[in-house]
Amino acid sequence: MERSLLRIEGQIKKLSAQVDGFLCIRGFMIMKQKMKLNQQLAITLMVLILGSIMAFGVILPISIKYFIDHKNFNTLISEQNEYIKLGKYYNTSQGKKNGVYHLQFDSNNNLVIDQTDDDLIHHQLMYPEFFSEIKEQCREQKKQVEMRKFIDGQETLYYLINNKDSGEKVISYSIDTGNQYLSHQLFMTTLIIIIVALTIILVSFFKWNNRFINNLKQIQHELDLIGDGQLEESIRINESTLEFQEVMDSLEHMRRKLYNNEQTKKRMIHNISHDLKTPIAVIKNYSEGIIDGVYPYGDVEQTAHVIYSQAERLEKRVQGLLYLNRLEYIRSQNESYREFAIDGLLEEVISYMFDQDQLINVRLDLVPQRFIGDKEKWRIVLENLFDNAKRYAKNEISIKLTDQKLSIFNDGDNIEEDLAESLFEPFEIGKDGMSGLGLAIVKRTVNMYGYDIRYENAETKGVTFIIYKDGKANE
Repeated sequence: MERSLLRIEGQIKKLSAQVDGFLCIRGFMIMKQKMKLNQQLAITLMVLILGSIMAFGVILPISIKYFIDHKNFNTLISEQNEYIKLGKYYNTSQGKKNGVYHLQFDSNNNLVIDQTDDDLIHHQLMYPEFFSEIKEQCREQKKQVEMRKFIDGQETLYYLINNKDSGEKVISYSIDTGNQYLSHQLFMTTLIIIIVALTIILVSFFKWNNRFINNLKQIQHELDLIGDGQLEESIRINESTLEFQEVMDSLEHMRRKLYNNEQTKKRMIHNISHDLKTPIAVIKNYSEGIIDGVYPYGDVEQTAHVIYSQAERLEKRVQGLLYLNRLEYIRSQNESYREFAIDGLLEEVISYMFDQDQLINVRLDLVPQRFIGDKEKWRIVLENLFDNAKRYAKNEISIKLTDQKLSIFNDGDNIEEDLAESLFEPFEIGKDGMSGLGLAIVKRTVNMYGYDIRYENAETKGVTFIIYKDGKANE
């Protein structure tokens, strides 16, 4: 029972430690999410650097140690093979020059040593434990060849034991006195190089980070200006980084678009107020006249008729504004559209708009074609274009439909160049003082369905409005 309680208590402590660790990690992540970008980048870089240093501190010493061991054992193998192959003809001085010494044990595991070899006698006196270990390993070794190391203080002795078929054993060994120092020096030199490199990386990173943050602050500043409605000044683009250039270009494009929209809105409001001011003034003055018993325009019936006609004018303007706003809403819904025969709709609209007009010659050249969109909205487009053509035509209107475009020509006066940019804007006032929403509705509708509309002045007299099916004019 007591043992079970202790086990449960241990599991609870382990679970508690895991929960604490998870909470610490989660707390750090939440804290990091609330940090500024430069702080997050700095912490991330420091973690990477510390991780790299820790990995370097583990991997590099192991790599250096492996390299030294591999080099020493390869030298031993090469020299021992040479020693066994040549026998008494082996050049002992050449082996010592390479730092390799050779011993032999007979079949009874007795050391056979050349008493005239001062180096071997010196090594026996200097490393008695090493020679004892060799003797013990020779007695126990079952494999033909084994490589081993013996560490004596600051020195490392590498040795290779080879069991010959005769029962004798050949031992080749080398004493590493300088490689450990070399290893330490190599490690320290590499560490210094890495520290210098990391310092350069850190300095470069913080310089880049400051530049990066300054660019972000500039973008934030420009966005704040745009948010405050300060759209007059162009956005300065002085950044060599391609991505920031693209962002600043996009901001400048957005600023120009917002500025143009703002100017269009102001001009539209001005034109609306100008266009509505006259009928409102007429209605007000004529109504006051009727109340006072004074009839500004003939008798009371004629005055009331003027008031009614001005009210109709106001109603038409309001309906046009509502329809224009509705088009913007429909455009934002991304609705799917069907095809219909535009040639049939053209003939229908022409039949009720031109039959009673005997003063204007209407010429038709229609090829069966299908347009995309709502048929009734296209009806409004055609009515506005035909109404505009009738208003300015002298004697002739020509309507031509091909597989690429719909053209509506009238032989009236050319459109002035200063109206080219604003002709399709709401309530734009022309040279004759006429203003309205007709061409603005036409433009918004054809664009909504993926078409485009332009106008072209004839060389002498006349204007052609052209709707392009592919959405753009062929330049």
